[in-house]
Amino acid sequence: MSMHVPYIASPLQARIPAELEGLFQRSRSHLIDADKKLGGELLTETYCDLIDACFTHLLEDINRTHPSKVLLEAQTVAEDIKAKARHYVGWVIGFLANDRLPPVIAHFHGLVHTLDLGDGDKPYMAFNISPKLAAEAQRVLATLHDGSATSIDEGIELLIEAVEEAIVPLAMHPKDLMKFNFIVDRTLDGVIALIRKLFTRMLRKLAPHLPRELYPRVAAHLETFLIVSTHGNEIDGAVHCEGRQQPA
Repeated sequence: MSMHVPYIASPLQARIPAELEGLFQRSRSHLIDADKKLGGELLTETYCDLIDACFTHLLEDINRTHPSKVLLEAQTVAEDIKAKARHYVGWVIGFLANDRLPPVIAHFHGLVHTLDLGDGDKPYMAFNISPKLAAEAQRVLATLHDGSATSIDEGIELLIEAVEEAIVPLAMHPKDLMKFNFIVDRTLDGVIALIRKLFTRMLRKLAPHLPRELYPRVAAHLETFLIVSTHGNEIDGAVHCEGRQQPA
């Protein structure tokens, strides 16, 4: 199995792939309430880890050398979004019957890969992005690295577009698989729209406070999860990707 560029890859805690594999195997026969609770916990941790990998770690890194009130506010927004993820995942799980879980488990199981992105095999949640976003990423990241970018605005808009594309496999498609009634479905649409708005407002407010000397650092961070070009350990655009381990 291989993962072809372009894609987004977010590192996972070491325990998550094994726990999800076990949950996936059990979903082929019979799931109990404890499985549903575990699924909610794994999903919450995955969402929060992705927010940390894509946003919080960058904010913390910049704040160490260029501390500002705006950066602290952005970190607060990121924590607020994580809190909303924890709350609404738990809320959704409460509405979900055990027999409606298997398609959702299978979906997230299919997003877990063991990738070597230059520092050895590690577990990631990974999914492809559009060629349009990848082309824009290559162009924008190059300008941030070589100093030709006159502002960080294009880098911020690139990150916003990446969020927009990530929402589809991480939120919209799983929501559709759960087949909720109209009221719950509309509530979740509202939550997703709110999270989009919070991310967009936070990032655009941050842009004017990032000096040019930080542009290469921002680009390097984006490249840790926005994989749009081949690495030395890839062949023909396919990165080494092990299948998920089967439980003993």
